[in-house]
Amino acid sequence: MSRELEDWLDSYVEYTEQSEPPTIYHKFCGLSVLAGTLQRRVYLKWGFEEIFPNMYVILVGPSGRTRKGVALNIAKSFLKQVPGISVAPESSSGREAMIQAMKRAYTNFEDPSTGKVSFHCSLSAFSEELSVFLGQGDIKYLANLTDWYESKQSWEYETIGRGVDSLEGLCFNMAGGTAPDWIQSMLPYEAIGGGFTARVIFVVAETKGKTVPKHTFTSRELSLQDMLTRDLERISQMAGPMLFTSSGEHAYIEWYKEQDRMMRAGETPIADSRFASYCERRATHIRKIMLGLSASRGGSLQLDECDFDRALALLTEAEREMHKTFGGLGKSRTSEPLEMVMTYMKQVGFSTRKSLLGKFYRDIDAQTLQSVEQQLEQMKVMHVRLLPDQGDKSYTWIGDK
Repeated sequence: MSRELEDWLDSYVEYTEQSEPPTIYHKFCGLSVLAGTLQRRVYLKWGFEEIFPNMYVILVGPSGRTRKGVALNIAKSFLKQVPGISVAPESSSGREAMIQAMKRAYTNFEDPSTGKVSFHCSLSAFSEELSVFLGQGDIKYLANLTDWYESKQSWEYETIGRGVDSLEGLCFNMAGGTAPDWIQSMLPYEAIGGGFTARVIFVVAETKGKTVPKHTFTSRELSLQDMLTRDLERISQMAGPMLFTSSGEHAYIEWYKEQDRMMRAGETPIADSRFASYCERRATHIRKIMLGLSASRGGSLQLDECDFDRALALLTEAEREMHKTFGGLGKSRTSEPLEMVMTYMKQVGFSTRKSLLGKFYRDIDAQTLQSVEQQLEQMKVMHVRLLPDQGDKSYTWIGDK
């Protein structure tokens, strides 16, 4: 089926250009839309594995500052316009609500590669406030979400009064937003770095992409809006296995071998040990993104070298800031105050001890600030100088960490 756009994701990024969220937010929200549109109809058979396009994307940024909700709502509005695509209602949150929404999404399609009818319950969820969607430290729900990511053919669960029930052909796709300081309430410390977070692509930004006091749709944007919607309908009709081209397979295999060598040597894409499990699953993220990117450029059902190169570039772009996801969430009693001071000093460049204590008096006392300043000085990112005539100290930010 012919397309109107050369590449859906590129056109989506162009369409959202005059909005305030950072471009990286729009790129991964666009990928989430593609994943939700493909549902469980498209897949990659790779040895013992079967990879589906669903993704878990979480936008991370200070509340109100990075426009996470704007990016998520633009993406969701497109997906809701595609016939036959199930999107979780805004009011849905929690395990039981998602299970019921997936049961309502039950449908089927004919797999052209086998001629057989396949049944599935594919669902996409977009949540501006992930803390509402996930709840507060709900371990059981997090364990279920970890299971759902794998898109199992059959997933069994216990019900109250009905015994054991199951979902057939499960495929759950999720995109959400949160501020760093909410992560600690949503994810218990023990869950950080484990199964759930290893399956999430955290897309971090600290400021909005641009300032747009007022936006009026241009004729080009309105035209793009229509073409994006119509091409999504075409993408939603794709079905069957995606296959690597010889060049695409070669590029992926050579990268995988090099990645494995680097991991064994202790060279990881993200130095933070809390992302060790994520790094181990990086190849799966690459393949899932490739499925979306191949569909974005056409209906050939082929994974080419260009899809691999682009998937790796997108994931690497997100990983540059991913280490900031958990901020002060750590075992040290000063980890959270340390993160607060680091973030503030990066922004202002210079401050005094008196000024810092005044700004953070609710969170940091004088003794804690002394420990923080010593740590930052030893990390060689902040210079501390005594001001005897003022009975104070000056802080100057001299590096990044």
